[in-house]
Amino acid sequence: MAESARTVIVHETARPPRAGLWLAALAVVPLLLAVPALWLLPGDLVREAARLWAAALTLFFSGVRRGLSFRTEGGATGAQMAAFAGLFAAGLAALLLPAVAALWLLAAALGALALVDPRAAERGEVPLWFAGLRAVQMPVAAVALAALALL
Repeated sequence: MAESARTVIVHETARPPRAGLWLAALAVVPLLLAVPALWLLPGDLVREAARLWAAALTLFFSGVRRGLSFRTEGGATGAQMAAFAGLFAAGLAALLLPAVAALWLLAAALGALALVDPRAAERGEVPLWFAGLRAVQMPVAAVALAALALL
């Protein structure tokens, strides 16, 4: 018979694991490359590709947030559920909106993570290392998306 209770003890640091750092950096590289690609490829194609990539990232981040909430002591918090729902709604809406409007929405959603994740890390809703990582990763993504919308 399966256990009816479990205690989970987590030891974490503010320093991201090496694999997490590489994956986080690689996630925003396509957005950074899309900006100079505007001068080499048709703009509509580049914006569509960036929109799809950023929407996929946003939907992925919503799943990460929901998954982390399953391990929150006492159950999911309101902030976790709001972050999950907001990211999911933004990612889904970005798939339905015209590319430029979607890029602005995604820039706002990902940029918001730079502000929200450090506080969520303090509350224990996300790993400690999200605080420093997202404070760098998400503004880079947001600025690239805004540039794609403007150019």
